Amino acid sequence: MGVESDQEIVQMIGTEEHVMAAFAPSLEECHKAQIFTQTQALKYVGNKVRRQRMWGGPKKTKMEEARELLASTVLTHVPVKEFNFRAKCIYMAVMIRRVILAQGNNKVDDRDYYGNKRLELAGQLLSLLFEDLFKKFNSELKKIADQVIPKQRAAQFDVVKHMRQDQITNGMVNAISTGNWSLKRFKMDRQGVTQVLSRLSYISALGMMTRISSQFEKTRKVSGPRSLQPSQWGMLCPSDTPEGEVNITYLPFPVSFIFFAYAL
Repeated sequence: MGVESDQEIVQMIGTEEHVMAAFAPSLEECHKAQIFTQTQALKYVGNKVRRQRMWGGPKKTKMEEARELLASTVLTHVPVKEFNFRAKCIYMAVMIRRVILAQGNNKVDDRDYYGNKRLELAGQLLSLLFEDLFKKFNSELKKIADQVIPKQRAAQFDVVKHMRQDQITNGMVNAISTGNWSLKRFKMDRQGVTQVLSRLSYISALGMMTRISSQFEKTRKVSGPRSLQPSQWGMLCPSDTPEGEVNITYLPFPVSFIFFAYAL
């Protein structure tokens, strides 16, 4: 990624004695593999990567494939402009430092802390659904074009006549109405993603909109119902379990309502 000096790498990760001692084996392994420059490192990564050749595209060297892999696949949420990996290097150095500092730390992270949760919201699910439907639309259109264009026809091929204008719309409407998210491209098959919003009262509507559903299977062994953490206040419904499982939601309802009645 452009950082070739061992001193600069250590300074980015940390100059504490225990941090350098934990990271030293990685530097020794690079020296044993005779990797001292960026070119040698890219060649090493390129030899470990399976080549992906696009039909009709230009042939790329191993170094170019390794550089594109680091830019587009590794830490994809960190932007890279004109193959400048400085921001990505700093981010990776912080990750390595936190992993080293976590060794020997007996304090366990609170899994109920809202900052440690990753939520799949409606925008992300709809974007995956649209991407799957759009690529399916393109593949079907390409298949029709490959069948029609090679034939000797007097009339010119009109792509608009072969486009199903309602294919993407019907796919999204069907998924939202049934709640079934079946995306073979992303290996996703879920049921009950969408639900009818209950508007019996303001509290019921607000509680349903701030409810989350766990992706753990009911047959899977878990540590038990999660507790309501203060960081979740205002984000998640306090009258429902933070995990949103049906089989453990019966108990919190009376307990929480008794608590609020006592507090009032």
